[in-house]
Amino acid sequence: MFTGRNILLGLVILILIAFTFLGVINPHRKPSKSQIDTLLVAQAIPKDEWIVEVVPPNGSLYGLMEKNGIPLPEIARVTFQFGDFIDVTTIQPGDTLKLKLTDDKQRIMKMSFIQEPTLRHLFTVTPDSLIYKEEQLPVKTVTKLLKGNLSGTLSNSLKEVGLPLQSAQQIINALETKINFRRNAKTEDEFQVLADLRYFEGKLIPGGKVYYVSYKGKSAGSHELFRYEDPSPKSVLTGLYGPDGKIVRSSGSGVGFPLASMHVRSKFGRRIDPVYGGWAMHQGIDYKAAMGTKTYAVADGTVIAASYSGGWGNQVRIRHPNGLITQHAHL
Repeated sequence: MFTGRNILLGLVILILIAFTFLGVINPHRKPSKSQIDTLLVAQAIPKDEWIVEVVPPNGSLYGLMEKNGIPLPEIARVTFQFGDFIDVTTIQPGDTLKLKLTDDKQRIMKMSFIQEPTLRHLFTVTPDSLIYKEEQLPVKTVTKLLKGNLSGTLSNSLKEVGLPLQSAQQIINALETKINFRRNAKTEDEFQVLADLRYFEGKLIPGGKVYYVSYKGKSAGSHELFRYEDPSPKSVLTGLYGPDGKIVRSSGSGVGFPLASMHVRSKFGRRIDPVYGGWAMHQGIDYKAAMGTKTYAVADGTVIAASYSGGWGNQVRIRHPNGLITQHAHL
């Protein structure tokens, strides 16, 4: 009798399983209310149409755009105009590029370039130009006098008193023209720095101005640096000066600048050529300047050519005492 019951129970279970299975695989079965709600929510969430790329070490905007299948002529056009608004020498690893493309992925519609959390460059791309807008988020700035003693490297010592790396490097570059740190810097040398510290959402960010630097040591001697700020925001005259009123440069090459205000449109090196639309070696540095802007020799020398020269346009060539020849083109 128990055997009959077991057989009957087994048949009932098999029938229930069969109905359950048919219900699962039935394509005409109506979805439940919860399934419908989930589907509607998923459809309501818009897809992110922005391509987001981060500039890698030794990377470029050209490479990031080419990676996403954008045609080279389109890249050449947009990046060339991009240089009108942003000095390309300020592009650093870690900067973020955002792109919105047309449906066929052949043209750029909008572009955003973020250099730091508080500064965003927004572009609308038209067939013949870029429409530019800068977005600055609020930053808290605190001016502080920071004091410390040398312990290890000057870079680490400045970091320990709360100075960001960018400001510390500016100070090091300037002091290295006055002090042989390898030979004369000693532990317990004293330094003072008056600088702006910038905070965004409670975090220290770069970009603060350095107003004053003092460094004293038994072997290194006493040195002071003072900030001068030219009214022109991109003036080469803005920087740290010694008590003699001479600007302190980190390079000992004796080479100056060809313009009073600097804005680099295109660097020396490989790029996508704005005329031919393909990869090519750019043999110079392109500066942005208005018609009639004065240009200067970067060092003493003798003019050896002043003429029109094909693709270079109007050009001046100068030979310097060390044999180096500089060329000023597209004049």
